[in-house]
Amino acid sequence: MEIKNFDVNQEKLRDIYLKKLLLGEIQGPLTGKASIDKPWLKHYEELPDYKENNKTVYQELIEKNENRKERLALEYFGAKITFGELFKKIDDVAKSYYANGVREGDFVTICAAGTPETVYSFYALSKIGAVSNMIAPHFDHEQLIRRIEDCNSDILVVMDTFYDNIKDAIARSRIKKTVVIPTLNASLLGLVTKKHKIDRNNNEVYWNEFIKEGKNIGFVPECEYKMEHPLAMVYSSGTTGAAKGILLTNDSFQNSVYAYDKMGFDFRSGLKLYQIVPPWFSTGLSTSIHLPLSKGVSVYMDPRFDRKHFVKNIVRAKTNYTIAPTSMYEGFLDKSLIKNKNLSHLTYPFEGGEPLSIEVRSAVETVFREHGSNAELKVGYGQCEGGAGITTEIHNFQHPKGTVGIPLSGVIIGIFDENKNELTYGHRGEVLASTPCRMKEYYKNEDATNQYFYVDRNGRKWNCTGDVGYIDEDGYLYIEGRASDYSMVGDRKVYNFDVESAIKNVEGIANVDVLEKNDEAEENKMAVHIIPTGEFMTSISNNPKVLADKIFELQTLIFDKFQDETLVPTIFKLRESFPHAKSGKRDTVSMMNETDGFIKCPYDAKKSAKVKQVVA
Repeated sequence: MEIKNFDVNQEKLRDIYLKKLLLGEIQGPLTGKASIDKPWLKHYEELPDYKENNKTVYQELIEKNENRKERLALEYFGAKITFGELFKKIDDVAKSYYANGVREGDFVTICAAGTPETVYSFYALSKIGAVSNMIAPHFDHEQLIRRIEDCNSDILVVMDTFYDNIKDAIARSRIKKTVVIPTLNASLLGLVTKKHKIDRNNNEVYWNEFIKEGKNIGFVPECEYKMEHPLAMVYSSGTTGAAKGILLTNDSFQNSVYAYDKMGFDFRSGLKLYQIVPPWFSTGLSTSIHLPLSKGVSVYMDPRFDRKHFVKNIVRAKTNYTIAPTSMYEGFLDKSLIKNKNLSHLTYPFEGGEPLSIEVRSAVETVFREHGSNAELKVGYGQCEGGAGITTEIHNFQHPKGTVGIPLSGVIIGIFDENKNELTYGHRGEVLASTPCRMKEYYKNEDATNQYFYVDRNGRKWNCTGDVGYIDEDGYLYIEGRASDYSMVGDRKVYNFDVESAIKNVEGIANVDVLEKNDEAEENKMAVHIIPTGEFMTSISNNPKVLADKIFELQTLIFDKFQDETLVPTIFKLRESFPHAKSGKRDTVSMMNETDGFIKCPYDAKKSAKVKQVVA
């Protein structure tokens, strides 16, 4: 279906009417469908203005910080880079790319974590009108070569930390020039750090040598803004097949900036954000780099992705904002890391990318308070295909437990059934989002693009997220799991996250994952993988019967939820941790194929009933 023109003025008038209706200022009927009622409008301080973007990210950066040239922009291992220095670095890098033949529409492949050189390249390529092709270092060699071939990329910029892992693939690819970034190149230690050995015969150069190649370029033509002009490409995880290129535009990034303007967050020049999410995710590139810099907020960078450095850097650098997954924030629960340090500077900690239990959230926030910060751990939800954020919790507001917040300004969400009929509040279905920050397409994959987007009868374009959840009457979104996360028990489809939710808060259970078991000999194909707490493991060591009792308790809770004995798992496995794939996500494929260490425990619902009678 062809997308109809969007009438901004009509949408503004509709929002004004709806907010008055939601606040009880006027009387009238509501439909019970979130995308029509927009119940989240009552939480906004300002209504969306549906501002139409007309700038590239490079233009936004320069325009918003022209009068802040002496202010801090980037901080990296002791090096402090002002906005004025940042502008100069970007121009120098643009000249070097231009000298090497990079023009508007070309793709430059970048395999690097959060470093100043990554930032310089991103904005320099935006100035030229070229595309940053952000490749993760965990790609296997064949995927890496295919992704480079797909976009006809001739230049690869790679961090030395990742160089050894991909150098064989480089030799077999179409890459004509490789630029190697020494990890500490932009730091105060850059001149004394030992460099990785490179292959001069294969046209490989160090970053500083590359920069010198642009010294004779006097002027680089600046690409003017064009609607939906490609800016960056990130990739899907490839968990269910080959990784898909997610092509993002200047509009994807700029509309995200405008969306956060209306959410009540304090973005002021002089504040500082800790960037830890890798830039091969849209959150790492958009929300963690472009959003703060466009507001004059400085970015503290450290490419080491571990909770020890995460906690120590927040304390040492006195960062005000940070965006990170749950596993990083769990570092605050380690008293040896936080000690007696003050956290009063920490104002906006955001979590996303991993499940966050109510218990962990409460424990982390307790540590914040004990160390002088009143910050609440804000939860958000998004996808790379959505340009990064779709919903967020907002500042100074009491949110219901378990929610991932309300839509960003200008974003509309709804819950739909399998036939794309919108469901009313409280009903579970697929989460769809209509967002101005959305990707342009899955690169050179028209079928996947058409399958991902849905255009309704009114011409509104929706991202079909593949996530299952519901929306309450106040407009809060709750995510329950992926639609693809299910097991077939007989001929019945059972969502694994439903089983997990029944038992994940049981005493003695630190973490749990329910997966289909690839064993055709088993009639019941659900297996429960459990990470027990240390105290529970001690109890098992002292009395093995404790384990049998606990498994029976878990089975009974699951039976109570489903009231169907055939849906109660009979296969369990205790483990110290969950394996992770190279993408950083949990390696569920290897877990499903495991054959050792499982405990088989038949379940008898009648026995459970007798136990309950005795207890009663």
